[in-house]
Amino acid sequence: MDSKIVEEFESRFVEDVTDMLFLTVESVNGGAVLGGGVLRPSLEIVATVDLTTGAFSKEKGRLEWLIPDIKGRKGWGYDFRQFNIYHIKGRKNIPIVLQEYQLKTLNNCYMVCELIEDGATDPRLEKLKAKYLKPVYIEDPEIGQLELKREYSVFEGNINWLGNACLVNLETDRDGGKTAKKAFAHLKAIYSDVAGWDKKFRDNAVSELIDTISEWTEDGKTISEKELYDMLHITELVVSPSGEITAYYSENEDLLGGHAVEITADIDGTVESAYLVG
Repeated sequence: MDSKIVEEFESRFVEDVTDMLFLTVESVNGGAVLGGGVLRPSLEIVATVDLTTGAFSKEKGRLEWLIPDIKGRKGWGYDFRQFNIYHIKGRKNIPIVLQEYQLKTLNNCYMVCELIEDGATDPRLEKLKAKYLKPVYIEDPEIGQLELKREYSVFEGNINWLGNACLVNLETDRDGGKTAKKAFAHLKAIYSDVAGWDKKFRDNAVSELIDTISEWTEDGKTISEKELYDMLHITELVVSPSGEITAYYSENEDLLGGHAVEITADIDGTVESAYLVG
């Protein structure tokens, strides 16, 4: 690994190594490419215990470490799992002045120096872990059942959208919260006029993308706006507490070359844009 990149990474953290217990809220499944043959995996934590002082904290944070970015690499250095307690020796980040767009977790970040124990225990962390593992649902006779995915702060589930299965993600009322009353109210409003919203989404997608998609057709074939409209079907819907809506549409003819259509809208009925993504 490039020694300069390693030095720059390590310079973000204090020199003192602290004995800590960490409760993870997700599994490690990726890493940032830093260049110079270096990857920086990371994952979020939701609570810590300082084993030197005994201090317990429910401040959200992150674990970070470096691994070589080499061909044939397997795994991410550590096999950290969701909702597990780990005993780790780590170095805390040197506090920085955060910009408005930066997450507060950047100032509760630890560099992993050594994994001491997988499956450590502490009564305070165990109590919090049990809370996170307890299922939380939104249930509605029309919508069906949506389950809280705490690691993403969303309620997730499939709904019937004009005969198609549509994956719904409702953002919680606050980050890390257990309710999505605002987003659910918006979803109910959408569902009360599901045919109207579906038409808005597809009309916008056709209007924005017909020329681009027509350029992709081979052997002089053409596709009409009606043909494209009829091919599209919804696959996913994301609703925020503020009423921002993102819908994803696909089709079964491979006309989009493996891409999906991302459509953004607002609960007031304004459909703003459509893009090809993926």
